[in-house]
Amino acid sequence: MFNLLPKDEKFYDELERLSGFVVNCAQQFESVVSNFPNFSEPLQSIEQDRVGAKKVFSESLFRLDKAFITPLDREDILGLITVMYGVVDRVAELSQRFRLYQVKALHPTLSGQARNFVAIARELDTIIRGLRRKQKLEDLKPALDAVGDTMELVKRDRETFLGQLFAGTPDPLEVMKKKELHELLEEAIERSEEATETLARVLLKNG
Repeated sequence: MFNLLPKDEKFYDELERLSGFVVNCAQQFESVVSNFPNFSEPLQSIEQDRVGAKKVFSESLFRLDKAFITPLDREDILGLITVMYGVVDRVAELSQRFRLYQVKALHPTLSGQARNFVAIARELDTIIRGLRRKQKLEDLKPALDAVGDTMELVKRDRETFLGQLFAGTPDPLEVMKKKELHELLEEAIERSEEATETLARVLLKNG
């Protein structure tokens, strides 16, 4: 009987809007890194995305509380909206560090990690948009495999960064700043990967 009742399709809209915010944040952060130290415009865009994502998250959370029938399991929707908003919020926090810390120079691997982040964000968006079309897990396997391959690059860049961070006689304060920037970015990347893993379980469950 429940399968015959109408489901609130707006959840798909909200998931897609959140994944769109993730992609734009990732792209704008890459712009922050590539245009360093001139990054005021992308910082503003990221903050706007944070505000927009927070609004969508709140609306979706309220809808989840009121909806009788949802297109996906409630815990899956909650997990996805929480982790995607978390990605955007983490990037916004990371971006503000550039303004507050007055970093003198960026470690070269930060550019690589920014590109890795964009790649994973785009694949996440691809998988999210496949939900509405009822795509199967096997249909989105290339996107999931691409995320796995990119995470190997993330691991490689992390090892390179840590291996070079304390080389020579670096300024301890600059070391601390660079380490925190990398850790915040990696947390955003890992949350994006977490969202793709949740999506894989959703697709398998509903396939």
